[in-house]
Amino acid sequence: MLKKIRIWDLPTRLFHWLFAFAVLGAIITDLIEEIVWHSYCGYTALVLVVFRIIWGFVGPYNARFSSFIPSFNELKQFLKDHQVKHLGHNPLGALSVIGMLLIILVQACAGLFTDDDVSFQGPLAKYVSEDIVKLMNWIHETNHWLVYGIVALHLGAILYYQRVKKENLLGPMVHGDKEVEVNNKIPALEAVTSKDDIKIRGLAVVIIIVLAGLFRYYVLK
Repeated sequence: MLKKIRIWDLPTRLFHWLFAFAVLGAIITDLIEEIVWHSYCGYTALVLVVFRIIWGFVGPYNARFSSFIPSFNELKQFLKDHQVKHLGHNPLGALSVIGMLLIILVQACAGLFTDDDVSFQGPLAKYVSEDIVKLMNWIHETNHWLVYGIVALHLGAILYYQRVKKENLLGPMVHGDKEVEVNNKIPALEAVTSKDDIKIRGLAVVIIIVLAGLFRYYVLK
């Protein structure tokens, strides 16, 4: 018997796609040396990462870090038995999500302090010493390889699940729902429908407006 469960609320889904476009946009504009648009993509990605971190504590069940960050034993069990089903992120997927957020957070924050002495100065570079700027330049330049790596890993995982395991990961991230068998190996606590009502969506709107306003006032002033 199949049961349709809402696993991804609308704010989480919108975050996912906006974040994907912002990161890919930052990569493309970096490659074609469009520094202004690169910075805009970076600013957008940074605000979205901070939103997702907050949403990981106040959002619906499946969006919360507490629902998918695995313990060592859970990770070990998953590696032994890949047949265990998960409504949201499986343990490896959860680690990749955390890795993605942290890598982009470091990259975007470093970008705020960079200065290439030619065409771009990060909005916060003028407030720190030259040594800090040099350090941030190095971090931003070095960390971008991790950005490429985590993006490639993410895309590769989606393709693997789509082609090999015949599991559509993108569909639920579009419409939010997933059909599961009521007798499969889903941990009891994960079999929870994520709330996706007007209150949840309104809360997300308030959070993103406040974050964008704070970023505009304190960073881009």
